[in-house]
Amino acid sequence: MGNLILFLERNRDWAPLILRVGLAVVFLLFGFQKLAHPAQTTAEIQLLMEFLNLAAAAAVNFYLGLTELAVALGLLLGIRTRFFGVLSVLLPFLFLVSFLWKLGVSINPDLYRDVGLAAAGLALVFLGGGRWSWDNRSGPTSEAKSQV
Repeated sequence: MGNLILFLERNRDWAPLILRVGLAVVFLLFGFQKLAHPAQTTAEIQLLMEFLNLAAAAAVNFYLGLTELAVALGLLLGIRTRFFGVLSVLLPFLFLVSFLWKLGVSINPDLYRDVGLAAAGLALVFLGGGRWSWDNRSGPTSEAKSQV
């Protein structure tokens, strides 16, 4: 047991990278689905439109797909990780709230998957991008560059 704890402590820097890549894959698939097959995401868009009083489902679907792709790219590269972490919390949370607003509490596993996504995004907000992110790249910081 002691060796396992030691191993985990030595490799804790991998946690943000694993979270970022996992969330990036999910948001990449969500965004691609919305852009490649917009008719399949109609139910989700209709819920958001009713909750937020939006019009033009095609436009909402398009921009939501682009936002999800941007979140995926930002998380994958570790660029502004905390900002994209907040977005990765808000997107599923907004869908969850709109679903509960319209249909009430349900025992639907697809719905509560969004709770896990939001929790992973929140973990990235607290942890940051980690060692292997664009945010923590080595080299002079912008403050050091401005003093030169």
